[in-house]
Amino acid sequence: MVSAWVLSLTLFLAGCSSFPESPAVIGADYPSSGIPTDVAWPSDWLEGFYGESDAVGGPIVGLRLEYVDASWVWRIRSLDPGADVLGQRPRESTRGREALVDASSLALVTQHEVELSEAELADPGVGPYEAAQLSGETYPSPRLIGLELTLVDNHPTWSITTYDTETDAVSVTSVDASSTPAA
Repeated sequence: MVSAWVLSLTLFLAGCSSFPESPAVIGADYPSSGIPTDVAWPSDWLEGFYGESDAVGGPIVGLRLEYVDASWVWRIRSLDPGADVLGQRPRESTRGREALVDASSLALVTQHEVELSEAELADPGVGPYEAAQLSGETYPSPRLIGLELTLVDNHPTWSITTYDTETDAVSVTSVDASSTPAA
C-alpha cells in the first residue's frame, strides 16, 4: 500500500496531466532482481476485477506488468464508454480507460481516458480471465506479464506475454479470442 501511495505522489508531483508512457517492449524495464513474489498473478484476480475495482470502466482489453518509478504496477486498459447526461451509455464509442494499479495490493494509483484501437473494441468470445488461464501461467514459472487484444486476419486475438522467472526469458504466444473456449 505504501508503494501505491509513493507512486501516486510521484506521478502527482510530475504533473497532474502526466501519465507515464508504456515501455516499447514488455519486460524491457524490469530490474535484474526479477519480479518479486508479492506481485499478484493475473489468474488470481482477473475474473472478478471488472465490477469490483474503480480502475476499470468496463471489460478489460489489455494489461501489462511494468516497473515504474521503482514500483511494480499493472497497466490495465478497459472499455469505458462513459455516460451522457441522462446516465445512458453510448452505443458506439472508442473511449476507454487506462489505469495503473499497485501490482501487489491492486489499489488504484492513477488513471486517464484513452481512445481504444479497433482491436480493443472487438467483441472477444474469450475474455481476459480465460486468456490468462490459457497462458500456461503456473507457479513459479511462467508468469503472465501481458495480455493485448489484437486483430489477426480480422479476428480478435489475445497476444499473451509470459516471463520465465528462472531464465528471464520473455515469450509471446497468441490465442484466438473470437470464439468461446470449449469446456
